[in-house]
Amino acid sequence: MQNRALRKPDEPEEYPVAVRVFAESFPKPLRVAVRAIAIPLWILVCYLAMRVLYLATIGRPEQRKIRAKKLSIRWQQTMRYLIGIRVFVRGKIPDNPFFLVGNHHTWIDFFRSNILQTARIVMMSESVSFPFAGLLVRGLDPIIVDRKRTSVSMVVEELVATLRRGESVRIAPEGAVTPGHMIRRYHAALLEAAVITEMPAHYVTSHWRTPAGCRPPSQSVIYGPDPYMRDEAGRVLPSELELWGGKRSFLMHLIHLLALPHCDIVARFGPEPIRGEDRVSLAKALHAASLKIFTPSA
Repeated sequence: MQNRALRKPDEPEEYPVAVRVFAESFPKPLRVAVRAIAIPLWILVCYLAMRVLYLATIGRPEQRKIRAKKLSIRWQQTMRYLIGIRVFVRGKIPDNPFFLVGNHHTWIDFFRSNILQTARIVMMSESVSFPFAGLLVRGLDPIIVDRKRTSVSMVVEELVATLRRGESVRIAPEGAVTPGHMIRRYHAALLEAAVITEMPAHYVTSHWRTPAGCRPPSQSVIYGPDPYMRDEAGRVLPSELELWGGKRSFLMHLIHLLALPHCDIVARFGPEPIRGEDRVSLAKALHAASLKIFTPSA
């Protein structure tokens, strides 16, 4: 990764010249077509590589874990380039080990996470159930949460064990994707791990931006309502539809996203971590501090 001390104030994290030239030179229909072919092809290549890796590491679980994470990080980073995501960092990324909370706007937030390569991320079980890509997500060694079956106490236990091993963790306490103009209330349950381990909680906020003359992030990058926020009958919750302004076509969202020359995510880290004596007060303090440094997406 490029030395931040040598980077200009508005220069992104590593972003290959070839990717930039492609994005700026190709007409919109060709950008969509090339990306629509390259992205599933890259997923398939990495999936097959992961299957080979699994066979080559039978009986060596630690080697499998280490090598699978390296492969998944490479997959994740290249996916960021293929989609055209440029990552800009404001503030200082915390030193390991850390407990980090952040807001969550859309599904491609995931691909900026390679700036935190060492952190274990709490993710919903749906993320590891996607065909082909799910195996690559699992290679990142996330902490999996099943909305219906996983108890909060089990997740907190895993977070605590991870922190006590000297590893870092990241959670999105909103619990669902959120429109770009706001940050939802932070749920306190998983913050219990920070309280138990007496680990100060760092925080980061993110917002998206698109090039001048292109569709704003709300019409191209950010997608909602969260398809997994459903009632017992399987319908998207009315509150989510109201929040997002109704249902949207994922196909059209994807076309508008891939048509962009690039899209930028700006990750702004809080100046100082926050300690809490209990999870509820910690959640409120983190939410208030996050709002102070948050920039809404257009």
